[in-house]
Amino acid sequence: MTTEQATVLKATLESMFEHIAQKESIVDDLEQIERLQQEFASTVPSQLRHYLQRRSYAKALDFLKDDRVTDSA
Repeated sequence: MTTEQATVLKATLESMFEHIAQKESIVDDLEQIERLQQEFASTVPSQLRHYLQRRSYAKALDFLKDDRVTDSA
C-alpha cells in the first residue's frame, strides 16, 4: 500500500466519521471504502486488512493515523 493510497483511505474514513457525527448518510463512504479495499487488496498490511474486513473502522483509522503504512506497491 502506498502512502497516497493510505491517505485516500484515511480521508474516506475521516469523512465517514464526520458524517456520523452530523447524523448524515454514510452510504457513499461505505461504498468508497469497499472499492478501496478491493483496489488495494494485495498491498494492504494484514492488520489493516483485518480491521477493514471486520468493519472496525475506528481501529483502521487509528492504524492509518499512526503512520504504520509504508510504500510497498
